[in-house]
Amino acid sequence: MRHDRCLQCLSPLNTNAGWEALFSWKKPMLCDECQEKLRPLTAPWCVHCSRPLPVTESCGDCERWAKTKNWSGLLTRNVSLFLYDEHLQEVLSAYKYRGDVELAKMFADSLKQTYRKYFKKSIPVPIPLSEERLQERGFNQAAALAEYLPVAYKPLLMRRVDEAKQSKRSRHGRLRGHVRPFAVREDVKSLTGQHILLIDDIYTTGTTLRKAAIPLLHHGAGQVSALTVARS
Repeated sequence: MRHDRCLQCLSPLNTNAGWEALFSWKKPMLCDECQEKLRPLTAPWCVHCSRPLPVTESCGDCERWAKTKNWSGLLTRNVSLFLYDEHLQEVLSAYKYRGDVELAKMFADSLKQTYRKYFKKSIPVPIPLSEERLQERGFNQAAALAEYLPVAYKPLLMRRVDEAKQSKRSRHGRLRGHVRPFAVREDVKSLTGQHILLIDDIYTTGTTLRKAAIPLLHHGAGQVSALTVARS
């Protein structure tokens, strides 16, 4: 456990004497230098996907999603916490691929605040991994993030197949991808009218989140949104 060191660079944290320093949930998770490297996303941005824009409106990609047959209306909105730059890419790579699960704590406060601001009363649902990928990594990075939300998440989805990385496919290829990798778990009852909040680490194209939304909407969900750590 690294209570007195920065979660990222492991340098000692400034834990000056005081009542707040006695309580672990009041202590900072990152040193000032690492905290300043994170680039929080705020307006002006795309109202649908959090892409930074000169003014708050719908971006071109989201406009195309809305006009594309079979893809329109699947995802109400995505809110991302930070811009996916080189620094955050390094952090998330260590988190996912090198198994540094504790790094999820660095996003805990932002996840809680964003959930309370935009998604109160929604049901968090982590994007699932396939059994094979879960065995490779040893944990589901989306579920680990969801642990820090102020409400319990529900594992409503299962992943039936893995797909090629969406970031390496052309937009035309993504839109032509008719594989439905996700399904609602058999023991899930009706979701009639519920607001489902998908949790994942990165919003790249939005394809994966939309594919995850399809079975949830078919199962009766009223709407599906997403909360992600990074927006590429």
